[in-house]
Amino acid sequence: MFKQAPKLGEHYYNIWKASNNLAFSGGVCPTLGIGGHNSGGGYGAMLRKYGLSVDNVVDAEIVDVNGRILDRKIMGEDLFWAIRGGGGASFGVILSYTVKLVDVPEIVTVFRVERVLEENATDLVYHWQYIAPVIDNRLCIRLFVQPVTVKPSGKTIMVSFIAMFLGNVQELLGVTNKEFT
Repeated sequence: MFKQAPKLGEHYYNIWKASNNLAFSGGVCPTLGIGGHNSGGGYGAMLRKYGLSVDNVVDAEIVDVNGRILDRKIMGEDLFWAIRGGGGASFGVILSYTVKLVDVPEIVTVFRVERVLEENATDLVYHWQYIAPVIDNRLCIRLFVQPVTVKPSGKTIMVSFIAMFLGNVQELLGVTNKEFT
């Protein structure tokens, strides 16, 4: 019987049950399968400090076209590199990944700020694009721009800043107050 690979949310939950200070530097969609996430590169909220999820994959097992089971040593570094972002399914069937967990503080802070054009969203985006590459690497701020309908004026654009900070709110305020006046 084929066992379905766990989803990111299940993976995160199992890590959380085992430790208060370890995590996997993976994505933000809990329903995404680990295999697809890793073979696609693995963008996530801790990438500024710990890299993509694939940067934390230390080994894998794959069945090649000849039915051989290969690990990192046997497959070689070129194939190991390719299955971590080059679309793993095109190189064979990936059976498992071995991942490195990273140290995180017990307190992690998340926030979401939303603004529409009429609330200075354009200026915030303009400032964010210069701050984002150089701000403290414990802070990852994702930006979403989307059309919305608001009353009574009708349609406008909403900008959402969705962030995670590896630390408590006091530390976060020290970073944001310095960078976002």
